[in-house]
Amino acid sequence: MTLFRFSNLRIGTKLAAGFFVVVVLTLALGALSLVQLARMQAQTQELADHLMPSVDQAGQLRVLINRMRRAEAGLITARNAEEVTALVQQIVARASDMDKLDQRLQALMAGPQEIAAFGQYAEQKTAYRQVQGDLLDIAKGIDFTTAEMVEMTSRALADKYAGDSAKAFAAADETLGQLSDVAAAAADAAHQRAGLVFENARVAVAVALGLCVVLAVVFAVLIARSVSRPAAQAVAAARAMAAGNLAEPIPVGGKDEMGQLLAALTEMRANLAGVVANVRSGSEGVAA
Repeated sequence: MTLFRFSNLRIGTKLAAGFFVVVVLTLALGALSLVQLARMQAQTQELADHLMPSVDQAGQLRVLINRMRRAEAGLITARNAEEVTALVQQIVARASDMDKLDQRLQALMAGPQEIAAFGQYAEQKTAYRQVQGDLLDIAKGIDFTTAEMVEMTSRALADKYAGDSAKAFAAADETLGQLSDVAAAAADAAHQRAGLVFENARVAVAVALGLCVVLAVVFAVLIARSVSRPAAQAVAAARAMAAGNLAEPIPVGGKDEMGQLLAALTEMRANLAGVVANVRSGSEGVAA
């Protein structure tokens, strides 16, 4: 029934319908490709704008806190007030840099695990900075006037450095390492999601492309057959009549131009058969 209805369409309508189908399939394929590209772009942007910077900044924080710790160690071996002042300034500068990085890193924390890990790090860093303040106060109070005073005050500084300060630093560094691991895990998970999105996009586009090709081929075959088959039937009927065979049946076509041609050939054959019959009847009458 569908083929019959399609055969009733005019050739121009069939060609226009074929072109329309190709355009629709092309638009559908383009829309699907754009959607998949948007999904891949979203995953890539998440990696570029959020996850990779968080991994990088967590690494920078670990570098800064270890430099700060080395500067604290230098306070124990300082030989004069000028060295102490210089080291304190370094520690203060590192602390300021860490605070700036903390603000940027906190803005990048999105997932619940990242937020929780950053909260633990911030808590331990605050405790470490409080102990560090006590350490700096002791260092600033070292009396370099005599060797005995230096030894006495330096011993208190060393005890603080190896005791409370070491524990606070270890706790802060550990939570910072955990934060870095969480950020790295999130980046790795996003990378895997991006790869999955790309693979799904490739499969979806390939399937859609294959479907478009199949539909286009089917539609092209239908159009070609709806034109070529009646044309071949018309040629065969015309040759049969040219050879004097007026009994050869002519297939009934559709309502398109080729169907009208077959109908005209059928009518012409009937008229020719009538003419031949009249001529034959007249000849027999004359002979009688």
